[in-house]
Amino acid sequence: MDIYLIRHSAVYNPGKLCYGQSEIPLEENFTNDFNSLEISLGSALQTDALFYSSPLRRCTKLASFLSNNNYLTDYRIQELNFGDWELQPWDSIDSKQLNTWMADFVNVTIPNGENFIDLAHRCQLFWNQLKQNTSHQNLFIITHAGVIRSVLANILEFPLHKSFDIQVDYASITKINYQPKTDITSIQYINNTTLTKNN
Repeated sequence: MDIYLIRHSAVYNPGKLCYGQSEIPLEENFTNDFNSLEISLGSALQTDALFYSSPLRRCTKLASFLSNNNYLTDYRIQELNFGDWELQPWDSIDSKQLNTWMADFVNVTIPNGENFIDLAHRCQLFWNQLKQNTSHQNLFIITHAGVIRSVLANILEFPLHKSFDIQVDYASITKINYQPKTDITSIQYINNTTLTKNN
């Protein structure tokens, strides 16, 4: 079973706002990435495929496009909840709070939001359930950078605080193979944007 983790395309954020579970528009040329992803994924999209998406519109737009509007949403694969900081300019957030969180984003909870352990926990619940779905050859997960990093940290068994060492670009593809009979998970590639940029 092949599992494709796909980050949504670039967002339009000229005000440099903090956004996690807030809605924010995509850049005007988002259809270019949509078309490139469709070409890159090719026949895998048509071969016994099941699609999951974060419920946020920057993901569901892509999920709808790739799946011909046949996808499931799951709140567990939303981005980090930034609580009181949502849609605030980064430079307007209280510097003491921000520095405390940045020094230990894994454990420090954002006011009225989450810490990275919270995100990792819900992503792990989703991932464990996903691996039980062995009736499909290809699974596509349209989601966010934080979710993809969390999944990779779990598979590779390295500390969450190192997960941001993994680059996850907009409209990138990470491919994972899972063998249910042996419970073996292997990473085929991470953050592949050459597929889309060369088309």
